[in-house]
Amino acid sequence: MPRLPRLHPAVSFLAACLLSGCGAVTQQSASGPATNPATPPPSSGTTVEPNSNSSGNVHGGQQPVVGAHIYMFAANPAGYGSPSISLLDPTKPGVYSDSVGGYVLTDTLGDFNFSGDYACSSGQLIYVLSLGGNPGLPNGGTNPAIALMSSVGLCPPGQTNFDSTPTYIFINELSTVASAYALAGFMTDATHLGYGSSNVAQQGLANAFLNIHNLVSLETGASLGQTPTGGDTPQTTLDTLADILVPCVNSDGTSDCSSLFANAPSPAGVAPTDTLAAILNIAHNPSANVTNLFGNGVSTQPFQPTLTAAPNDWTLAFTFYADYMVGPYFPAIDSVGNVWVPNYANNSLTEFSPTGAPLSGAGATGFTGGGLNLPFAIAIDNQDNAWVTNYGPLNASTVSKFTLSGTPAVATPYPCSANCFFPAFDAQQNLWISGTDRTAVLQPSGAVLKMYPTASANSGISIDSIGSAWTIGQPRSLYRLGLPATLSMTAESVTSSSNNDLTPNAIDSADNIWYVSNKNSAVGESDKTGKQISPAAGYTGGGLHGPAQIAIDGSNRVWVANRDSNSLSAFTNAGAAISPSAGYQAPGLNGPRGLAIDASGNVWLTNFTYNSITEFVGIATPVVTPISPTTHGQRP
Repeated sequence: MPRLPRLHPAVSFLAACLLSGCGAVTQQSASGPATNPATPPPSSGTTVEPNSNSSGNVHGGQQPVVGAHIYMFAANPAGYGSPSISLLDPTKPGVYSDSVGGYVLTDTLGDFNFSGDYACSSGQLIYVLSLGGNPGLPNGGTNPAIALMSSVGLCPPGQTNFDSTPTYIFINELSTVASAYALAGFMTDATHLGYGSSNVAQQGLANAFLNIHNLVSLETGASLGQTPTGGDTPQTTLDTLADILVPCVNSDGTSDCSSLFANAPSPAGVAPTDTLAAILNIAHNPSANVTNLFGNGVSTQPFQPTLTAAPNDWTLAFTFYADYMVGPYFPAIDSVGNVWVPNYANNSLTEFSPTGAPLSGAGATGFTGGGLNLPFAIAIDNQDNAWVTNYGPLNASTVSKFTLSGTPAVATPYPCSANCFFPAFDAQQNLWISGTDRTAVLQPSGAVLKMYPTASANSGISIDSIGSAWTIGQPRSLYRLGLPATLSMTAESVTSSSNNDLTPNAIDSADNIWYVSNKNSAVGESDKTGKQISPAAGYTGGGLHGPAQIAIDGSNRVWVANRDSNSLSAFTNAGAAISPSAGYQAPGLNGPRGLAIDASGNVWLTNFTYNSITEFVGIATPVVTPISPTTHGQRP
């Protein structure tokens, strides 16, 4: 597959549109609901002439939903939690309005069309919401608990509608589950989909919209067994989640919804009142009431194939492959959302697009050259260049530099230390590299700026907001390195005394330092002065077992890859486990080593023994990429 060009702010949404095959947000502010004195026609006996430009269908299970209110919304760039922007014009014939916004109605077959009754702005990200309607009730009543959605995508560049890019929108339980999970980092409820005004935030939401197309066909409403580029999908879990919504959708909204709503509360404990809120709550809290929710599925299971037993959790995860990826280690994510992976076992780099498409060339090579020699870990600079630490040759480690296009920026790698491990950039774009007996600092030119004597024993390194570098040393010490002085702080119980024990670290928005102990299966935390604030034994639970890498998301939650238990653990910023006792699990996880979080809220793990990469969809809070000392623990 040809490599994507860099997505500059002015064209990032255009490139995403080309990928999605549809047509995504300008600085338009939300307005109050419009009013329309017209009375909607009765739902029975009404038919709609299909319009190929913007038409669709609403189904609940395998039945049409008649008389449903269909709204068109754009995501709001006014910030996370801001109200979605209503696009349907209630002054047009056939468009009505209520407190939610302008809407059209579905006919007796569940069909609807917008017939040009809206205007979008180039770059807006658009979704369609279906509320209420009759899902086949014999008395002709309606179900107020029905809330289903689907993605439309990007408003075509230079256009005000989809006339030039005909769009058919199938709305059902599957499209709702896929949309809720992919957009979970940006969406608080059916009518609040917002994001920050930065380029990274825009890119992150655009990528999240694209991920919906990896889960379902929005034109047919069917789940996908593979992504368009050959990745494994969570089809059985996706179908099962859709089936769990069916009894509530195909009812009058009372008793058949009670079990779903009781077992799908928000993280704050508030019960939902509609099906979209329920599935969004499950996406935000995928380890809650798993068995009870599994038992809520309809016996006929209209969506197949499904799970045969309750899962460990309700996460959705892809696994992606590249023929030339062997021994993937510690990854990094650039400003576009591309995932860079060092292949330790074959001296190459693999790059994946935000939707899991291999971008690093055809054949069995990946990106090569530039002195790659047992590549170990990657850091991305502010120009989206990838800097790769090479573990070998023994006692003469180096750093390779690659441009965004995947070509070596220098033919001869830069020397760094006896054995180099983890890299991190400071605000001046100096590269700090941890090593077995010293920490190296390279200037942006690659020249050595400073060498600090440390005994960091394969540990990670992170830079705080004031420019200090933090790394773990021996015996069980936390080092702060910087211009004022070199300080050694004790962190006795959570770091390991084993030289073979990887101890990566990460920093949150308060400049607290978080680190893991593979030997002790624990997470430690120290404040910005180096004083340990976690318990003596560290934070445990949540499936921690042989942790290999740690990262902080945009709400300061802590994520850990577990190489010994093939799982993902998560903790609050106070150290409380969020993940279940076995961690979050996925079929493709096998010896995960590296972990990175993107601006869409997806968590990516490299599978060292499975030669693949696994993406947990929308499970985290979006975070600024690439990692910067001034944006730790912050949303874009």
